[in-house]
Amino acid sequence: MTLQKDRVYILAGATGSEILRRGFPTKLPLWSAQVLFEKPELVRQIYVDYIRAGADIIVTNTFRTQRRTLAKAGRADATGRINRLAVDLALQARGEAAGGQPVLIGASMTTLEDCYRPDLLPTAQEMEAEHREQAQLLASAPIDFFLLETFNSIQEAVIAARAAAATGKPLMVSFTANTRGDILNGDQWSEAIRQVEEFSPLAIMVNCVPPAVATAALEKIKRSTALPFGAYANGAGEADTTDGWKFSSGDRIGQYLDHCRDWADMGATIIGGCCGTNHEYTRAYRQFRRPQ
Repeated sequence: MTLQKDRVYILAGATGSEILRRGFPTKLPLWSAQVLFEKPELVRQIYVDYIRAGADIIVTNTFRTQRRTLAKAGRADATGRINRLAVDLALQARGEAAGGQPVLIGASMTTLEDCYRPDLLPTAQEMEAEHREQAQLLASAPIDFFLLETFNSIQEAVIAARAAAATGKPLMVSFTANTRGDILNGDQWSEAIRQVEEFSPLAIMVNCVPPAVATAALEKIKRSTALPFGAYANGAGEADTTDGWKFSSGDRIGQYLDHCRDWADMGATIIGGCCGTNHEYTRAYRQFRRPQ
């Protein structure tokens, strides 16, 4: 599997904050995973809406389905079942809404602890075992690739990439960034890209940051690699320690699109949205598709 660098792939927007927007509580630690136990059909409908809005890529709701996170809520015994269910929901939505159009399914994997807290990095042994378990679970289903997202350090991203690559599935790698546009813990993009290129990633991305920070990060990414690159930043709101996300009032889509134009002009291959975005953002991105 490869990406066409001369086109723009539209990546679906948020899952976790969209679950919250639609009225289901997303309390930590499970965040977006709680809905899988109580109202999984909501996730399927969110995917359907993204596909009908024009998404080329949807992402499994497996951001917080690692055994470690489920154990914090006393649900560790459900690890295998919940990861498989999350993929099944994406497959069902694609079958219902794609209408013969190619829609890729990326299996989400992220940091074992809080994405915004690189100081909570587990031991290398813990990361190797736990990322390996989730990668193997997700690869046993018909996903198209892994989306390793919101990583805050080179060390954990490389460990997760090694686990994903060992399954034989393709992968993309995305980091979150600090206000300077460097990786959140201060690591540099050039070194991160040098290390993850060992695993032949389909693309390098930045996500879960304000749009302006994504632009700053993309400038550094572009200087450091010939690989396809992209961004999916946050929309209206900010991270919240109780519900995971707190929405702000007002329509931010117009402002967000201004940054998307910059990303497209820089040559981004993937444009999408992270927390606070929804299918209305996705519909608006379609203007950035290049003629095929």
